[in-house]
Amino acid sequence: MTASDVLVVGGGVAGLRAALAAKQAGAQVVLLSKTHPLRSHSATSPGGLNAALGAKDSWEQFLHDTVTAGAALCEPKALNVLCREAGPAVLRLDQWGVPFTRDHAGKLARRHLGGHSAARTIFAADLTGHVILHTLYEQVLHEAIPTYDEWLVTTLVIEDGRCHGVIALELRTGTLAAFAAPAVVLATGGAGCLYDSSTASHSCTGDGMSLASRAGVRLMNMEMVQYHPLGFLHHRAFASEATLAEGAVLCDHGGQVLSQGNGQTTRAELCRVLTSANLGRHDNDGVYLDLRPMGESAIAAHFPSLQRAANELMNIALAWEPLPVRPRVHRLLGGIETTAEGATSLPGLFAAGACACPGVAGANLPAGNALTASVVFGERAGTSAAAYAKSARPGEIADTRLQYVQASLAALDSRLSGEDTVTRITRDLETLMATRVGLVRDGEGLRTATQDVALLRDRYARVGLRHHGKMYNHELLALLELGSLLDVAEVVIAAAQTRTESRGVHQRRDFPAPNEAEWRKHTLVSRSAQGLHVETRPINGTSLH
Repeated sequence: MTASDVLVVGGGVAGLRAALAAKQAGAQVVLLSKTHPLRSHSATSPGGLNAALGAKDSWEQFLHDTVTAGAALCEPKALNVLCREAGPAVLRLDQWGVPFTRDHAGKLARRHLGGHSAARTIFAADLTGHVILHTLYEQVLHEAIPTYDEWLVTTLVIEDGRCHGVIALELRTGTLAAFAAPAVVLATGGAGCLYDSSTASHSCTGDGMSLASRAGVRLMNMEMVQYHPLGFLHHRAFASEATLAEGAVLCDHGGQVLSQGNGQTTRAELCRVLTSANLGRHDNDGVYLDLRPMGESAIAAHFPSLQRAANELMNIALAWEPLPVRPRVHRLLGGIETTAEGATSLPGLFAAGACACPGVAGANLPAGNALTASVVFGERAGTSAAAYAKSARPGEIADTRLQYVQASLAALDSRLSGEDTVTRITRDLETLMATRVGLVRDGEGLRTATQDVALLRDRYARVGLRHHGKMYNHELLALLELGSLLDVAEVVIAAAQTRTESRGVHQRRDFPAPNEAEWRKHTLVSRSAQGLHVETRPINGTSLH
């Protein structure tokens, strides 16, 4: 058994930032990650992170813009924290050596992205997430924080109503081990793989959301699923809206300009433009992102990663031809309900990043805010976890716990394989979610989705494995991840059924308008042996200042 004060699960931006904050607060820290940290999904975030650093900008205006974009569904305290602390968080990254793009005066360059009234997006070409991830990992190595990569957490260990650690599977050996800690921080990323047309990395399978849900922790605002308008037509890659801010345009098949961003158009508005342009087309090949107005040198300077991806995946040279794009699921805006300090309703359990929901996203998230929230709330969760661990009693993980999980995995491994496969069930789930719980939903489709997920759950309970090796058994990993995705799918559907209005990214055909009198509140879904329980709560407080 490995013991520490704080155990961080997840090696993306939020997880690395949490580990550093906990270590700097005096805690003994261990970091577990399903992939190597430098292969985390955070590396795919190109656009930037937001902070009110301009002379004509303020944290209050940043807050106002975020509330407006979030359709008035943001939590006041958490949003104050985000907008006030974003500036110091960005400057700290700059001091650690993140190679942010500079203007001619040597100051941090700023972009004007959709949903913002000022240029406040700090960036590093179109590699912002990538370079932040590398810089944070360098700091983790400098702090000598032990890291265990390629470990999948299968179980939260809970005793006397508190989280005392986890049991995890080492993918390279197939070995189970216990990791004890009085404070656990989940930073496992999102659940974009729930949909077949997403921008998510293959590791985004809702692991942390599922772990928390199985432990009875509430998931908040899970009906809010944000689409990115500039997804590649046939690949999970996507172009940043920063392309529009730098002079690119959206045009239709005939070359007619549909939208010029100039930093003013939100993702939701762009998705509506693309959807309208593709009406009646069966191939979705109706909208193009044209970077040619920028010029070849500007494309190479500002969007080298996009240029390389377009060339390698689509055989397209952006300086000479437009890129076909379509809306793709980008992220779930909901997640594990947390305070502004990252605490959940389960003592000893904290969460940050894409798996968490402190309430700053509301019903829609402006470009750049997700990466900002990962940095700000990753730091807060790590600091809070370290403070909690100082006063908490260290727990032991009994051998019987480990033996129980070993028996459960052995039972999965002993199933006889048949015609059905994990891959087939996963694809059916992805298609179901995209069809019934996609950009626009309705009551009938959501009821059908509930029934269909139940059928998929039955298939999941019977499906067998064809491969039984211990080392890097990717089929077993896919089976465990599918279980997490099914957990998350049930919660998303239940929350979407409950919110009988349209607000932000949650759009219903049968309730096409927002209902301010009834629905300026959060959905909360908890899980027990009796099934899912859905409740709501009003936004805390009446003032956002």
